Amino acid sequence: MKKKLYLTSILVIVIVNISIAQELRVDNTFYILPKSYVYVNDDINIDNASILTVESDETNSGVLIVKGSATGNLTYKRNVADTDWHFIAPPVIGQSINDFASNTENGIAVSQNTGDYGVSFYKNDNEKGTRWQYYASSLAGPLAAVNAGDFENGKGYANLRDSAGKYTFTGEMATTDVEVTIPAENSTDHLWSVIGNPYPSFIDGAALLTANLDKLDANNSQINVWNGTDYEVLNYANPAKIAPGQAFMVYPQANGTIFTFTEDLQSAQEDASATFYRTTATPEIIVKLSNGTVSKTTSLKYFNNTTTGLDSGWDAGTYQDEDPTFAIDTHLVFGSNGVKFTLQCLPDSNYETSIVPLSVIAEANQTLTFSVVTANLPEDLTVYIEDKMSNTITDISTTTYQVTPTQALNGIGRFYLYTASSVLNIEDNVLAGTLSLYKINNKTLRVTGLQNQENTTIKMYSITGKQVFIEQFRSKGVDDIAIPISLTTGAYIVNIVSDKGAFTKKIIIE
Repeated sequence: MKKKLYLTSILVIVIVNISIAQELRVDNTFYILPKSYVYVNDDINIDNASILTVESDETNSGVLIVKGSATGNLTYKRNVADTDWHFIAPPVIGQSINDFASNTENGIAVSQNTGDYGVSFYKNDNEKGTRWQYYASSLAGPLAAVNAGDFENGKGYANLRDSAGKYTFTGEMATTDVEVTIPAENSTDHLWSVIGNPYPSFIDGAALLTANLDKLDANNSQINVWNGTDYEVLNYANPAKIAPGQAFMVYPQANGTIFTFTEDLQSAQEDASATFYRTTATPEIIVKLSNGTVSKTTSLKYFNNTTTGLDSGWDAGTYQDEDPTFAIDTHLVFGSNGVKFTLQCLPDSNYETSIVPLSVIAEANQTLTFSVVTANLPEDLTVYIEDKMSNTITDISTTTYQVTPTQALNGIGRFYLYTASSVLNIEDNVLAGTLSLYKINNKTLRVTGLQNQENTTIKMYSITGKQVFIEQFRSKGVDDIAIPISLTTGAYIVNIVSDKGAFTKKIIIE
């Protein structure tokens, strides 16, 4: 005989973890308090006159998991402790955008200049800087909230309150897998999309990434969570759970990619923050760049199963909605194709062989300060920065390196990071590992890492050994070499020779 649980009292407050093996029927008012959970192994029925509310606070969230079907409406209250923009995903189906935005209890900010609500969606086929679209409080127009319909379950939005408080979502509950078609354009500038947790429960982020890894761009196979001021990476190097109501950015391979939230990935909260939490203890270097006003960082982590090349699900490409004026990132140690990474994962052995190109964007005549924060590195390991323009290499493990470039910086070619167990000097010819070559397009090659080399020669050969072009140039850190002829599709060998040595790489002309 199937056992059912009926909650019919005036007020039922869940204050401990509860596991329910069979059905649940709610006839009055039922609260699932922060850090508590209810697990229903079969169906849940919420009477039309009843209220089932899942609550959250600044650090914890209640959880409801239903393995069968769900009848009736659920209310989820997402705590917002500040007046910053937050990525939000409605964990219900059927919540009206206009009702949500106009509900005074939600405290949605309204622009005095435009009348727009602090509720927006990301339109990734717009030009940079114009992709966030805001619902309007006016009664007419294509973005009027009164014409917007319901929030989409599984889609993410950016919301802004005018004071700390809670967002209230009311609607039906998703109890099956949720598929989201990401409407991305086939352009490298337009692929980021905002989606989010569709359930009133936590989701294992690493497992979600595994389930969708083949649908994401190889250089950006991660989940980007906005923490109110910056993006945090969720991937295998930064495993985390995704809270109810949490949205995030992903970068699919192509237009129309279907991202799947699997109901089996739902779970209760662990003993940590509800918004975004992780537990890792790995060797790490955080590289910090400051211009005296703004500071930016990029990270390196070291594992026994990652390489100096691209490791999908581990390395994390950098998200940029606008062209930055101040930034620091890295390029891959091996096989760089001009992609910037906010997190690069490397082997936790032979640290000395991993020479990391730093990509720096900064205006001219700014005093730049480089520093590092390290954790769990081998005790005898020292972190150095090489400046090819000044021909110096500096220990920055316990101090900083300052420089004031007289020309604007826009990428790699000048600064490189080293880890070594012995003292490094510029005379050690550390330049040999910093040269990189990749294709900008089928007509242009980029050479980085050679500084002020008068007699640098680049040669290009077909796969059969026939020389197709040769050019001599003076290297200046970053050099774009035009291919003067039209080449047929196929593999080619590029050879670079300078006073510092030789370098060879295979490229593909498409």
